[in-house]
Formats: sequence, C-alpha cells, structure tokens
Amino acid sequence: MPILSVGVIDLLMKRFDIILIITAIAALFTAIFFYPARKINFKRTTLVFSQWFDGGEKEALNRIIAEFEESHPGINVVSSYRTSQLVRNDCVYYMELTQNEQEGGKKKVTRRLPDIATIDPLWFNDSEKRVLFANQNMPETVSTGTKNDEFSKPLYSYFSALFYNIDILEEAGFDRPPKTRSDLMSVCLKLKEKNIYGLSVSMNFFTDIFPWIWSGLDRNEMRTLNNGNASFDFTEKSVVETLDFFNRLNKANTLGRPPFIENEEEKINNFLAGKSAMITASSQLIKLIETGYPKLRFSVSSIPYPENYPGRPVFSLNSVHAAVLSTSQNKEAAFEFLEFLSAKKAALAAAAGAVSEDAASSVFGYSRSPGEESSVSAKAQDMIESAELVEAWKIFPACSALNSIAGEEISFMLKYNRNAVETAEEIEKRYDIAAE
Repeated sequence: MPILSVGVIDLLMKRFDIILIITAIAALFTAIFFYPARKINFKRTTLVFSQWFDGGEKEALNRIIAEFEESHPGINVVSSYRTSQLVRNDCVYYMELTQNEQEGGKKKVTRRLPDIATIDPLWFNDSEKRVLFANQNMPETVSTGTKNDEFSKPLYSYFSALFYNIDILEEAGFDRPPKTRSDLMSVCLKLKEKNIYGLSVSMNFFTDIFPWIWSGLDRNEMRTLNNGNASFDFTEKSVVETLDFFNRLNKANTLGRPPFIENEEEKINNFLAGKSAMITASSQLIKLIETGYPKLRFSVSSIPYPENYPGRPVFSLNSVHAAVLSTSQNKEAAFEFLEFLSAKKAALAAAAGAVSEDAASSVFGYSRSPGEESSVSAKAQDMIESAELVEAWKIFPACSALNSIAGEEISFMLKYNRNAVETAEEIEKRYDIAAE
C-alpha cells in the first residue's frame, strides 16, 4: 500500500481548509440573502427591568424571563429589584431627564436607566405618563386601544376591602362585621366606650375614601364612569353623603387620631396593634398579616354601604402595570418583552395573591383544599368573584393630582369641621383645573 509523503499531506490539508472557508462564506451569504437582517442576531440586546416583586411573584417572574430569553435568543433581560417607593422616586428622576432632553438641555445621566419598570398608574397624571412612557412609540400590536391603556400594560390588581379585628368586635358584642354605614357607626360608638377607635383612615384618597364613595354610588352611573363614558362629579349627592359620613364619624371621635393619619404604614400598624378595630386597605395586606401575624384573628369584608342600597358589592382596584420608559434605547426589544410579560399576567397574579383579568379562578392562587376553606384569602376570593370592579386610573386623567387634592381637602374638613358640601365643591373646583 503506497504511503503519502508529508508534502502531499500538507497540500491536501491546505486545500481542505480552503474548501471549508469557501463553504462557510457561501453559507453566510446565503443566510444574508434569504433571511432579513433583523433575524440574524450579531449581538445580544440587554434590557433592564426595574420591579418590586419580592414574594411568590419574584419566582414567577424569573420563570417568565427564562422562557422569554429561550424564545428570543438575541435579547437578555436583567431583573433589577427596587421597592415600590424607590421605583416611584426613580420615575421622578426619569421625568426630569426626559423633560430636560426635550427642552434641549444636556443634564448628565448619573446611572443606567431601566428600559421597563413596574408602576402604579395612580402615581401619575396622563400628562406625566406621556413624558415618561412615550405612548407614540408603542406599536399598535401592543396597545389595546382603550383609554389610557396605551401608556402601560396591566399585570394584576389588588382591591380595597374593610379589614376588621375579630376579637375586638366579638368582645364588644358583634359577631359579624358591619354591612351598612349605620352598622359601622354603632360598632364605632360601642368601641369608643372601650377606648378603641372603630376606624382609622389615611390621606391616601384612593385606598381609604374612594372605595366608600363607590359603595354608595348608583350602579348604572358607576358602570358608565368605569367605561370612560362620563366625567366624575364630586358634588353629586351620594358623594357628598359619603363625605358627610366621615364627618359624622369624626365628630363622634370614633376615627383614629388625628382624624387623617398621613402615613399609610402608621394606619396599618395601629390596626395590627389593636388600637383600631377596622381599616380600609389593599387586599395585598392579607398575605402579609397571615404570614407575619399568625396569631391575629382578622378577616375582610366589603365596604359598608348606605341603608337599603341594592346591588352587588363594589371593589375599587389598585393595579400593578409595566411600561417601557421613554429613555430606553432598546424600545423594540422592550415592547417585545412587555407583550410577552402581559401574556403571562395570570401566572403573576396567582403568585402575587392578586386579581387577574385573565383568570378569576386564580385570584389568590389558593387551591380549594379543605384546610384552606376558612382562610381569609379564600373568603376574599369568594368576595371578588361575586363583586363589581372599578379602576380609578381609567376614570381620572389626573390621578396623582386628585390623590393630593382630595386628601388635603378632606383632611381640612375633618380638622376644621367644614361641611361636606363645601368640601366636595372645593375638590371639584381644584381637580377641574388640574385635569385641564
């Protein structure tokens, strides 16, 4: 058998290398010719997602990101944890930068800005959303086309409910929570004899006062407002009656002192310490109490309504949204992830113990096992499935302004005994100016 010389072998290897190189170049040109350039990932795009998920939703988010990256090999998503207050503070910083840039300024950016952020739409007026989230850059395939929805994508919601201390009510002779406002007044007056405040409220209008307004509003009028087909009138009779109810509670010295607690955390702490028998709070608090205060006997109920008022219970929602920031340099990729995240919102809702638009059965992510039939979360799930829901961010174009205005005016009413009619008129006048 003939043996090839070393020179011949080297020559063959060189020819083989040349053939490989030519084949590779041909494959590259074929790919470029037959596939659009956008399908070839010459580099990875990195998105920064600023969010406050720190419970079960954190694990759900990590799974969603992993699934997205697997199906979008050219995009990498970095999850950056921030508390909700820090995200809100960051948004103020983003807004200053964006406004400065639009005005031709050259303010120096001191840190990498995220591409996407979780937000509460009640934090902003629509004019601020236009600066922060540049809705004109959102593709039509992403936007749902409904009023205000072009600024962000809803992920899940919590609802405002009446929280009550079971032991305190039972010791005062009440075996159930108050259903009507007169019931609540009776409970508060009885607890006053025991030096316990019946109800504590904070200056957060949308959490503490707004749910009471909805409980007394005509249901047809409520649906019209919720569909964005009318403007809210603060001087309407039922609204004035609700404000007057708080005035009467205050004059009877049954509200936690001072009549308006400025700090939401302080209001909750008063309830946890047994200083207040009842508070209006977000359903997010349910899991926090069940986990951190297992010995506290508490439950939730719908907001007490005026006497002889027909209709299903009404719960106002406080929502968690995600939005692409105007400052993002990777908007196309960011919108792709936002759309993907929105499609997975039912899983996020179940993990967060929240309400999802996609699946009522996953409202709290609780299975209907016998051991959980009596849990507060299971009760809350029953309540929300049989109720009507309203979302303030869809109704008020100046949510941030309204929260401040209403809080200030109602606080003034409670502190200085101003009547409810004057208070309603002042809120209406100031809000009309802010919403222009």
